[in-house]
Amino acid sequence: MIKKLTHNLRSFMAVHIILLFFLLALPAYSMERDNSEGWFFPTIGTFNGTWELGVGAHFWDDHFDLRNLQLRADLDLAPGLRWHALARTNRKLNGLDEWDPRLDEHYVEWYGFHRSTSGTFSFSAKYGKSRYLRFPFPDAISTFDQVPGVEDLTGGEESGYSGLICTVDYAHRSGLGLHGVWVDWGLGVDRPAEWAEKYIFYRHVSAPWHFEARYGDLALRSLPLGRSNEGYSLFLGRDIGDWSVGLFFEDVRGQETYTGIVVTFAEGNTTALLGSMAFDYTRSPNGFAVQVPLVSGTIGNLRRSKSAYYTGILMKQGKKDYADMEGFVLVGEVVAERIRTYWQNGQARNWYEHRLSGWGRTSGPGVFAVMVEDPWYLKLEALVSPHTAFSSWEALEDWESDRMGPAQLNQKVLYRFYVPKE
Repeated sequence: MIKKLTHNLRSFMAVHIILLFFLLALPAYSMERDNSEGWFFPTIGTFNGTWELGVGAHFWDDHFDLRNLQLRADLDLAPGLRWHALARTNRKLNGLDEWDPRLDEHYVEWYGFHRSTSGTFSFSAKYGKSRYLRFPFPDAISTFDQVPGVEDLTGGEESGYSGLICTVDYAHRSGLGLHGVWVDWGLGVDRPAEWAEKYIFYRHVSAPWHFEARYGDLALRSLPLGRSNEGYSLFLGRDIGDWSVGLFFEDVRGQETYTGIVVTFAEGNTTALLGSMAFDYTRSPNGFAVQVPLVSGTIGNLRRSKSAYYTGILMKQGKKDYADMEGFVLVGEVVAERIRTYWQNGQARNWYEHRLSGWGRTSGPGVFAVMVEDPWYLKLEALVSPHTAFSSWEALEDWESDRMGPAQLNQKVLYRFYVPKE
């Protein structure tokens, strides 16, 4: 036990020292200018954050089970450094009668971006427990990734990723790029360090068409998650009005060949209603699943906006949120997007906020933040199955019976930063 803890501590320190020297060798990022080029270490202000308490349910004509009472908290510690926790009250698949708290996610993350005219380099180093690897932002192929399941709630092995999780990504403006996720397992998981995925990619968008390809060591879909093998993935999508549809093909050594289809929805009242409750239909057991927020709040010098404008309108029209802001000056912004994923049993057990861009002062003496949030909405439903033949109705039935259905919820967020007028 002590040997394992010592190994994890050495790994954690070694990776951070390497990254620190790498950063010191590059030009420092100035918080006073636009981050369109150079280093960007996002923050919404030291010790600013959010929290939320929510509860889940699964129901059909023969049952109604409450479950997954969870508390989430997120806190910025410094530019590019933040803490995240997602705790549930017990280790049961259904029911709230037992008190046995556990952490579905709990980690400290150090991350940042370097942008230039040729492309963007991104890095993330997490230490703790995580159920989400799609950094810096999910592309079309990653929407088919297998989401960590509920085996740990039914007497099986721990699901998700534990220990030191390092991600590097470089996206060239040509569409070519490199991506890798390395996991040094720990915190109760006894596995050797390994690549969860490591590949080259190509992405090209020419409206209304969207093409993506990967080649390298791709993530295996068999349990336990976190292993990879050589193979390739292909995606072809097409916009249809405000919606889009895409087809997926994956051939990886050591597993069946997978095919899939994804439908991406437009934001609207229906998708917002489904997204606000994390609504899902499940087949095993048959029924509907929801995850309903009960109460939420902010931490530190951060408050929610009372503006009637949604984030997308503010960004598109250049309108500013001056609600209760007389006597203050806007000095910076951070654009973010939150994502939750689920597929098995409909339980939403992860949460991640992607910081996409920003400008100006977002921390420091006298600066306070206003958070403008869109509603959560159902972004997409993906179906993926270990079959390729569609020559008969029976083949289609086999495809459907063995398919998995990763779903994704999104919420757009705009942080606006103010100082008093002189």
